[in-house]
Amino acid sequence: MTRYRRVSGDAVEYEVFARKTRGDPLHQVGSVVAPDDDLAAAYARATYDEERWIEMAIVRKDDVIELWQPGESSET
Repeated sequence: MTRYRRVSGDAVEYEVFARKTRGDPLHQVGSVVAPDDDLAAAYARATYDEERWIEMAIVRKDDVIELWQPGESSET
């Protein structure tokens, strides 16, 4: 787990996902670092509001389950 040390306590990284239309899949638009879920949501809105998203979601980076990484085969 990646933790970022802050003066007021630890913070974690969140991945930010969004979509523009209902037919679009969610895709990663970036990430934010925050001490809690509420501030992460606020940071994501403030940072990635240049587009007209119909949906935006944040996920703690440590909660994302990687199926494979770049350069690895998706077949086992």
